[in-house]
Amino acid sequence: MELGKRSHTVYKIRYHFVTAVKYRKTLLKQEVEGCIRETMKGINERYNIIIDELGFDGDHIHIFCGAKP
Repeated sequence: MELGKRSHTVYKIRYHFVTAVKYRKTLLKQEVEGCIRETMKGINERYNIIIDELGFDGDHIHIFCGAKP
């Protein structure tokens, strides 16, 4: 288990986000998945958020990520 350390704390914070398409329509195709992956890569670089897993289903996305407190 990897723990983050700061001067007075030790932490391991993980988030699980699930985002759904409006009306649960199956709109997440290969082109859209590529765009979302590129956007998440930019967020990772800009805000130093660690993306553990990015999963796609036809009508929703699972994002497992972590960040510093």
